[in-house]
Amino acid sequence: MASESDLIGRIYDCIFDPARWEEVVTRIVEATGSVSGAIITHRAGAAHLTALCGIDTFYADAYVRHYYKINPLAAAAATLSPGEVRAGTPYTQTGYFRASAFYNEFARPQGWADVIAIGLRREAATCAFMTLDKSPDAIGLEPKEWHLLEALAPHLKRAAELNQLLSQSRAMMDSLGAAVAAAGFAVFLMTGDCRILFANAKAEEFLRRGAGLRRERGRLAAATPAPTSRLQALARAAARPARAEGDIGGTIELPRGQDRPPLIAHVIPLAANRTVSIFDFDRPAAAVFVVDPAAKFGGQLRRFASCFRLTAAETRVLREIVGGNGLRAAAARLKISPATAHTHAIRIFAKTGTSRQTELIRLFFEASLPGSPGAPVIFG
Repeated sequence: MASESDLIGRIYDCIFDPARWEEVVTRIVEATGSVSGAIITHRAGAAHLTALCGIDTFYADAYVRHYYKINPLAAAAATLSPGEVRAGTPYTQTGYFRASAFYNEFARPQGWADVIAIGLRREAATCAFMTLDKSPDAIGLEPKEWHLLEALAPHLKRAAELNQLLSQSRAMMDSLGAAVAAAGFAVFLMTGDCRILFANAKAEEFLRRGAGLRRERGRLAAATPAPTSRLQALARAAARPARAEGDIGGTIELPRGQDRPPLIAHVIPLAANRTVSIFDFDRPAAAVFVVDPAAKFGGQLRRFASCFRLTAAETRVLREIVGGNGLRAAAARLKISPATAHTHAIRIFAKTGTSRQTELIRLFFEASLPGSPGAPVIFG
């Protein structure tokens, strides 16, 4: 029989490799002398079986299509607390259960007459549990088998919780990656010490080229010391627990050499309650949007300008600001006076409800994400 410590180790392997749940179920079935087992999830109007051991796919499909609806044990399973081990004997050994279509058409043909259940998750209208099916000759569990399940149950519960959190986190990260890719910018999510948690395809491309940005022991760095220090300072500020409301990041020039214009990195702190986190130390502190001034992002500018009813002149000034230019440089590039550029900026601030360039840049990137009408969606 597999040792308790070995099983616990294999349970935690499932957190990052869900395919290994089948191995865990199989080993627990073997360790408890059961004939079959599975992980079952019941939702409102639906059921799902995974990690099958000793259950023919015909019966698994039949359960999902029909038998979960008439399962006399379903109501009891719905009351299982995560980490609880419960014997089905008080239910399975009754005349009511033995006379049911569920028993005669589903359970008995598979050679089982009793069940042990371990609660994994319970949420509104959803419960997940592991079942171990016992033969007519082995109703219930031996004391040492019961002790084993009670020892494993808290670990099964924790692994299921972390598995779910990780799945949700991956889905959210994938969704964010798709959004920023569609927005047309490179984006990194990083911790307060600049450790990279996420980089979309455009961001990875910048790292591969090694022009302006690089990965140094898993952390985001610039090609030269000065902008790296500035990046680190902004990341540390973003991670401060009591960050001031007006402390909303900054802009950095990233030299690329070879007579090429520098990249522009806009560092935007992330609100803690809106970021993806599995463990506290994995919480992103800041997003870094990287703009290549030579690239075209007219589509995003047009959408933003339309949303906030900016004039063509105001949109041109906005483009210069997002491209990393101050108002004086913007005026020179647009061949207008600094006073005119300042007037356009004041009007942009008024229309967008911002008061300075860092706020405006933050709002621009938020509004550039697909699905956002211009109001904050991810950052807060």
